Amino acid sequence: MALKTSVSEAYVRRVLAEVEAGQETAGAVVSEADREIARRQVRGELSGDEAVREAIAVALTRFPEK
Repeated sequence: MALKTSVSEAYVRRVLAEVEAGQETAGAVVSEADREIARRQVRGELSGDEAVREAIAVALTRFPEK
């Protein structure tokens, strides 16, 4: 899914900083893979659903089932 208007990289960085601050407050660790998925979503390259699917796939590789 593409956005109709592009966003600046400054906007992307600001949104990611806000999201990361919230995650850290909640005690979550944000990986570089998480950051990249979030960047792509904020830029409009991924829908929310696509971003969730990718994040789940990444998490499953980091924390495989036993």
